Amino acid sequence: MLSEPGRGPLWFQLYLQHDRGFTRELVQRAEAAGYEALVLTVDAPTSGARDRERRAGFRVPPGVRAVNLDGLPPSPAVTLDPGQSALFDSLLRHAPTWDDVAWLQAQTRLPILLKGVLHDDDARQAARLGLGGVIVSNHGGRTLDTAPATAHLLPRIVEALAGSMPVLVDGGIRRGTDVLKAMALGAHAVLLGRPYIHGLANAGAVGVAHVLRLLRDELEIAMALCGCSRLDQANPSLLYSPAA
Repeated sequence: MLSEPGRGPLWFQLYLQHDRGFTRELVQRAEAAGYEALVLTVDAPTSGARDRERRAGFRVPPGVRAVNLDGLPPSPAVTLDPGQSALFDSLLRHAPTWDDVAWLQAQTRLPILLKGVLHDDDARQAARLGLGGVIVSNHGGRTLDTAPATAHLLPRIVEALAGSMPVLVDGGIRRGTDVLKAMALGAHAVLLGRPYIHGLANAGAVGVAHVLRLLRDELEIAMALCGCSRLDQANPSLLYSPAA
């Protein structure tokens, strides 16, 4: 999963679609475009109850659409009997399972990272399947209300995997100190969402570059103040002292 010199890694975030043929074609297109890994999101089979979005009246601007889903066949119509649920008896039939993950592995030569892992049992199963890594994520807190913070769950998953695969984390990374805390808890890397989107909305690509520069400067300052010259020196002792 090493990137070419002069650019960052190219990872393709994938949501499994109800049509396997379409999903296979989408993965093949990602491979042909030079992507080096697939990030399979598994924690959002449906949208969460986003009250603030509804109150704000948020709508995707005209002209903005999911162009990579052009040509996706419509989901087969399901006739619901009285008392059945449009969510449980229709939509969730297409929620990803471990069999779907194994199927995807057979369709691609790219490593697959599971994004949305919050339980150590799932992390162990990912290791048994030989996946490329796991991303400890609660979908930015926007899907399942009151889901635990990723910082609380990260150490348990790191311990369960015992170095058998890379562990990444996202959710709540806002300052360089957050990056250092994640590394101290055992993460191999962190992922960013809202900070770079804020930079992009404010100043385009230059805004994103500025956000990344700020985070790097803050991280280096935090490392220096904690006595770390390298990230591999970060460990839980930076965050707390063992009980006497």
